[in-house]
Parts: sequence; structure tokens; C-alpha cells
Amino acid sequence: MKQLLFNLLLYFTIAGFAQQNMPVDSLYKPDSHYLEDQLYFGISYIVLKNLPDDMKQNGFSNRIKFGFIRDIPLNEGRNLGIGLGLGLSWDTYFQNLRVQVDEQTGEISYTILNNVSYKSNSFSINKIDIPFELRWRGSTPDIYKFWRLYAGITTSYVYKTKANYVTKQVDITYKDIKIIRKWQYGLNISAGYGTWNFNFYYALNNLIENNVILDEKTIGIKIMTFGFVYYFL
Repeated sequence: MKQLLFNLLLYFTIAGFAQQNMPVDSLYKPDSHYLEDQLYFGISYIVLKNLPDDMKQNGFSNRIKFGFIRDIPLNEGRNLGIGLGLGLSWDTYFQNLRVQVDEQTGEISYTILNNVSYKSNSFSINKIDIPFELRWRGSTPDIYKFWRLYAGITTSYVYKTKANYVTKQVDITYKDIKIIRKWQYGLNISAGYGTWNFNFYYALNNLIENNVILDEKTIGIKIMTFGFVYYFL
């Protein structure tokens, strides 16, 4: 996975540099019906919020995403528009809440790993994303390096979950962790100049279902992400 991610980042960076420095005539003639930013790739750091007592985040919790967005201009200058897309994302959360699943009954239990020695503890989710954006950009048919500001809501459907616990003695993985909320949504903002842009996401609902109780309290975890997104045609 690390090698694949490195190769993707290298490819996108080289492609963006080449696109920005290639003469316009060598690409195509200016088109008054051009569209922007049809594809995206992003990587972000995840911050867990509203953690229960004694629960702590550790390690590099991260999100990787990519997808396609249909750009729909709203004015003749084509610098204002909306975007509706479809993508995939992978979230991994490193923290000290161990999730265990009884293989016979399917019952889920949780333990805060205080004063316990372990190498890694995480749960991860795979999602289908549906981003909807309001878009402003300073582009023209023959300018590819410009300011942009995109803001909207991303709705996600969780189709795969797992929890992983690793010590020197064991490496245990549980799949289909039913406490994770299936439908998630949040505010998504991208802004910057050129191909790599700052990206921020803030969840509007909890990561874990409301009926999950730990120490007589609901586990109301929410997430924020800070990272970068690469846009290309």
C-alpha cells in the first residue's frame, strides 16, 4: 500500500507539472465549453473528536480517496458551477478502543486499552462517496493554474468495516463491525492554487451508531480531516 501510494503521488505530481507547463497549442484549441476538475485524488489526516473518557487517538489515522465529479457550469464565464460526483474512500482510525466480536453470537464488546502493551489497534472503513459541491474557480479555456474554492456536502455509504488488534503474540482481525454507522455525511471544503489544494472535512453525524454505550455513555465520536486533494481532467 505504501509503495502504491508513493507511485500515485509521483504520477499525479509529474502529470500536474507537465499539464501546467505544456503549451496550449500542443494540447488543444481553447474551448468555450470546457469543463473543470472531473477527477480527484486526496489524502488526509483524521482527527477524532468527542472521544469517551480514557479513549485516545494514536498513530497516523488517515483517509485516502479518489473519484469522478461531473462539472456543471452555471454562468457564461464558466467560473461558477456545481459538481456532483461518485468516489471511493478508505479510512483507518488508530486509537485505544479495542473492538471484539464473539464468533458464535456476533455480539460486540469494547475495551479501553489502558496500561496494556500492544503494537497496533485500529478499525477501518471503506466507503462509497457522493460529493455535491458549489464551485468557484479562476480558470479559462487556456489557463490551467488558477485559484479555486469548492464547498459542499459529501454523503457516504459504508460498505466494508474491520477492526484489527496486534501485539507481539497475536494479530486478530474482525470484519463487518456493525457498530459503524452505514450512512455518513459531512461538510467538505477544498481551496488553493494549482493542482494540489488544501482539503477539510467535518462530519455532521457520529461515526458510531447512537445505541452503542461505553461506561453508561453513548460513544458519540465525530471526525475531522485535514489534507490535500489533487484535481485533474
